[in-house]
Amino acid sequence: SIIKGEVHYIKNTLIGEPIQALQHDVHVDKIHTGSIRFILELTDKRIATCDGDKSISIVSLDYQTKKWKQDIKQVNAHSNGVYCLCELSNNRLVSCSEDKTIKVWSITPTALNLLSTLTQHTDIVLKVIPLNHNRFASCSWDKTVKIWNSESPYGVITTLQHDGRVTNILKLKQKEILITSDY
Repeated sequence: SIIKGEVHYIKNTLIGEPIQALQHDVHVDKIHTGSIRFILELTDKRIATCDGDKSISIVSLDYQTKKWKQDIKQVNAHSNGVYCLCELSNNRLVSCSEDKTIKVWSITPTALNLLSTLTQHTDIVLKVIPLNHNRFASCSWDKTVKIWNSESPYGVITTLQHDGRVTNILKLKQKEILITSDY
């Protein structure tokens, strides 16, 4: 019954007219030219998105006018489509791509500045997630999950081998447990 109450609350507050108006505003702004693959709320309340068009955008919402403002557009952030983003401490963003790379960016109010390009994966990198203890994880079609140092110098701490292409990773909030899935 608690879950039903939460679902009912979300349904009544999120699927109404205000959200439809916001969707229209986002569509009009044409933030990306392809399909948005991932959406992330940043600590500063802005929204980061990535796309198959190789770009990363960071937008802010004016809650009074319900209009999106594009603060940053990093065209050709990768040489192929960008799949996922995660935020690290100290205003840093991590992106991963079909181009087999992971990139670490510093976020300023008006730009993304490339800090490092990590090339240790040998196939498409599908997801990156933040972990505790200055680390982040990535999963790839190269049948590995890699745990990375999230402070410079960025490097692989350990590699977990799978039998198939790794499609997803999840870190449980309450425990030091990493769940992965593969083909």
